[in-house]
Parts: sequence; C-alpha cells; structure tokens
Amino acid sequence: MSQDQIQKEALFNEVKGSIFEFLVAKCLSQSCGQEVQFIQSLDQNYLHVLSQQDRMIREFYPDLQSFLKQTSEATAKALVAYLKEIPTNPQLRGKFVNSSLAEELHEADLIINTSTGPRPLSLKLNKKHSFVNTKSGGIKSFFSVYFPFLKTLLQQEFNQFVDQEFLRMSVELHALNDWEFDGSYSQWVKAGKSELPGELNPDERQILKEFYSRVSKKMHEILTMAFETSPGPFIHCLSALMGFSSQEIVQIICYHDFKSQGDEEIMIHSFEDVANSFSKVEILPHKQTSSVELALDQMMLQIRVKPMNKFTTTAIKINCAVRFKPI
Repeated sequence: MSQDQIQKEALFNEVKGSIFEFLVAKCLSQSCGQEVQFIQSLDQNYLHVLSQQDRMIREFYPDLQSFLKQTSEATAKALVAYLKEIPTNPQLRGKFVNSSLAEELHEADLIINTSTGPRPLSLKLNKKHSFVNTKSGGIKSFFSVYFPFLKTLLQQEFNQFVDQEFLRMSVELHALNDWEFDGSYSQWVKAGKSELPGELNPDERQILKEFYSRVSKKMHEILTMAFETSPGPFIHCLSALMGFSSQEIVQIICYHDFKSQGDEEIMIHSFEDVANSFSKVEILPHKQTSSVELALDQMMLQIRVKPMNKFTTTAIKINCAVRFKPI
C-alpha cells in the first residue's frame, strides 16, 4: 500500500469513526425521546466538522451512509440490551468538546445516564479479526506514565537506549546511500528522500524495521522484569493500556466487514467483564518485530512501537491494542 493510500485510509477511518459516534448517540437520544435536546447540546464547531465529513462520505463513499446507519442502530440496540434499560441524556465527548472533566472522562467518546448513575462509553468501529486500538503514548514517558511503580531511572536509561539505537539506524540508512550521518537528516531531505516510512525502498525499510524491533525487544525485557519482580502492580497497570483507565468505562466494539457487506458483530465489555482475564497473564516470547504481545485469559494485548509520522525524529509513539478471543 502506497503512502498516499495509507493517508487516505487513515482519513477514511477517522471520518467513519466520527460519524459512527454521532449516529450511535443520536440513536440513543431517539430511544429515550431526547433527540432535540441532544442536537441542541452539540458544539457549533463540532456540527460544522460533522457536516463536512458527511459531505465527504456522500461524495466519495456513498455506500458508507447506509452501512453507518445500520451499524449505529445495531450498536445502540445492543447497548440497551446489555444495560437492560434505555439510557438517557447521551452526551458526545471528544476533540471538539471543552470539558473540565477531561481527566475523569479518560477514553470516553460518549456519556450516558443510567439508573445507577452516569456511565462513560468507549465506542470502536473496527474491522473484523483485527486489533482494536485502545491507548497511544509517547515512548519517552511510557514507563513513567503507565508503570509508575518502576524506578524513574529505568525510564531515563530506556530513553538513552532509544537515542543510541536511533543514531545507529540513522548511520546505517545514510551509509546505505553512501553518505555520512552528521546528526541531522538535512542531506537526506536535500537529496529528495522521503521522511515517511512507507516511501522507503526495501533495504531502507528493513533497517527501520530492525530499529523498531530492537526498541521493542528492550521494552520486552523491561516489561518481563517488571512482571517477574512486581506481578501485582504490573497487572494493575495493564487495565489502562487495554482502554480501562477508569473502571466505570463500558467498551463497545462494533466489528464489521464493510467491503463484503457482512453482518456486524458487537462486543460490549465493562471492567468487571474482563477483570477475570488478569488472573492469567503471560508475556509472549519476542518475535523480532516492533511489538510486544501479552496473552490474557480472554484477550491479547499488543504494545507496538510506531513513528509519530516521520521516521527521522525520535518522536516515537507506543500504540496499545487488544484482540478479544472468540467466546
């Protein structure tokens, strides 16, 4: 897949997810007779962006309209069945919503009221059989943020390792092109070479892959040490990486196969539903890839090293994703 296709796919997924969230919230508001209040509660900037996204869908992906309508209705219906009641006052959260509750909202895309109080919902529209993204963080604060029981020095030493391996990768890439690395990619850019991973030639891409593999292997070593020495705190920290920074979160995943127009499959999990998985945790052997994988009782957790965008900087992110095992 070319870089242009990758960017289009990313935009398509963002637009698809945004409209899906809106439609699920709208369906829920219709179920409780509060559609007018729901529409009136939306920020004008959000409505403007939504209308642009809707136009894009109509123009470039006409088949997607009926698909999103069908999946959002099915998702709202499944949630009502899961809760055993019709929730009220659905409120969209996200990038266009300013809220002093940002810390408390965590991964919430939508807030609903139930008989037991407000519940934050995390909505995911995902391809069937694929991992579901749950968390993304910067590599140079990953351990200090998500595994705070570890010593601060460990994060600092890991950051030094990342810098050393980045330098090694940069030297190897430049040597492959008969250049010397002077500490920056100015010569690389001046020569018209791309800074995007997907536009590297096969030999260059292999050097980059080996860099990410070495970094993930070091992460594997650190995580293994943390698990073996402090299993209790380690397991406690996994919930945030799996999308449960708050134990109040209800995670709704609508799996689909848009291209084949197959039926959607909806999975709904609260923290209580997945808590038993923490009784069985295994860090799988490293496979010389950019990922560390953990097997839990009901799911797999993948911790993956990825560039923010350009590979020519140490601004690297860690993407976490889960895959639930079939029931």
